[in-house]
Amino acid sequence: MHLRIALTAVLAALGLMLGPSVTASAQTSGPETFEGFLIATGVSGDRVVLASSIRADGVFKGVGRIVEVPNLPTDPDNVSRDDLVFAEGALHIVSTSLDFQINSFDPVSCKLSVTISQSTRFEGGTGLFVNATGSGQGQVDATGFAQRAADGSCSLDLPPRHERDQVSGAGTLSF
Repeated sequence: MHLRIALTAVLAALGLMLGPSVTASAQTSGPETFEGFLIATGVSGDRVVLASSIRADGVFKGVGRIVEVPNLPTDPDNVSRDDLVFAEGALHIVSTSLDFQINSFDPVSCKLSVTISQSTRFEGGTGLFVNATGSGQGQVDATGFAQRAADGSCSLDLPPRHERDQVSGAGTLSF
């Protein structure tokens, strides 16, 4: 009899301790931040992503990778599409560039540094994110080296021969 009462008391205490954390992890709407990087090359003439990583913190916590997705034919030039791919699913994002600032450019080495401010929408996905919605603001701090044009000058029309993008953003995510 005393063992049953003691066991009931322990289970009740465990329920009180675990209850709030289970409720918090079941939350599917709230603030979200992202930080990550992407490394790409354009030596082949096409942009090729060599490595990427993204960390999400907020209503969803996880580490994954950034996958660049082709734009739709109707997308304006200042829009880019990406998937943030996590073990739980892929989150589709659509980013609109709001401001583009060249921080530095060296015409001798072709080294370039830019900052891009963006607004981002979450538009569904796969797995956990199939019904994802929300929006936020982000920034890309990119450094890299432009390729050389036939005349030896730095070409800003070709994809960079090497590029490293540091990405960050914050907003609200529902899924």
